[in-house]
Amino acid sequence: MPRTPIEDAVKKNCQAVVAGDLANIMADLTADALGNLIANTRSGPGTTPALTGFSIENSQVKGGDHVFTVKFAGDEDFTTVATWREIGGTWKIADLRIDQSAGGNRLLEMLRVVRELY
Repeated sequence: MPRTPIEDAVKKNCQAVVAGDLANIMADLTADALGNLIANTRSGPGTTPALTGFSIENSQVKGGDHVFTVKFAGDEDFTTVATWREIGGTWKIADLRIDQSAGGNRLLEMLRVVRELY
């Protein structure tokens, strides 16, 4: 079982998203979660959304998974639904859906570009 409570892992990841801390954002994603995101990206090149904060709108447990709905606020608001799972003693995002708003698409494009660099 992870030493970090799931709520702390989620908040840390959300703070990384707001700060634009790509290293920590990517560290929390499984390869499958990132691949699924990239496959569903419809945006073109753009800038990272300027975010000012987040709020956890909902959380629920589904089997061994923890599903969190988070709304990010900034120049363009967007909502994510992340499925967190304990993998190898740490919490990881096993699935992530980002709404298709302009802000959500800009975040997806940023993640796609970063993935191509690695």
